[in-house]
Amino acid sequence: MPKCVITAAGLGKRSGLDGKFRKEMLPVYDFRDGRIVLRPIVDCIITHLMYSGIEHFVVVLDPGDSFTENYLSSEFTNIEFVYQEKKAGFGDAVARTAKKLGKEPFLLNAGDGLVLDMDFLDFFVKQVSLDPGSNHLCLMRVEDPQHYGTADCVVSGDHVEVNSVVEKSGNPPSNLALCAFYYLTGSVMDNIEKNGTNIELTPAINRSIIEGVPTHGYVIDRSKWISVGVSESYIDVLKRSLDYARSRL
Repeated sequence: MPKCVITAAGLGKRSGLDGKFRKEMLPVYDFRDGRIVLRPIVDCIITHLMYSGIEHFVVVLDPGDSFTENYLSSEFTNIEFVYQEKKAGFGDAVARTAKKLGKEPFLLNAGDGLVLDMDFLDFFVKQVSLDPGSNHLCLMRVEDPQHYGTADCVVSGDHVEVNSVVEKSGNPPSNLALCAFYYLTGSVMDNIEKNGTNIELTPAINRSIIEGVPTHGYVIDRSKWISVGVSESYIDVLKRSLDYARSRL
């Protein structure tokens, strides 16, 4: 199984935490050992992916974030840490893991977002194992695609073939937005910009598509993806994670 990169070093300016602690440590509801519990969202990401067979994780942290590192180190034994000293964007955070991954493909999950659908996770990981030479993207239909990375796709039944992706376009090619959960080939890592103050990942994915890497999309219901990145929507995140946990009782 591939390693999974989890990015948890961002400034989180929209989270309302004002640097007190990382948004990835905000609790959401989960189902554990027959009961409903509260756990940091990054804990839930790792635990859910472990349920689906992922065994090794590389977590990107701020070098001064001992709080998150101590928590994860105490809860899990299968994590390596790398550090993003300068905050230069999502793509830069991913690039920091290159020495740990080499040229191998990898799963990637932003540390503030969680798939609330174990069946989908199991399906996604299975598809990845069947076709490790392609990119695999998690997509969701949104009402305001100009605020997201979006995909130009050919949809045939349940199959989605991705022709290109673009980041926050004023003229988005579709309403299919990228969830921050991916399986990416090593070519994407090679295509991440090396310099800049806000390096995005989406252009690197698009360059790998242009180079000929097959790229498949899988559409998840918008309600099954939660993110704690915006303070005003946190109450909705808690409600949806509680509904999910109750559904597993």
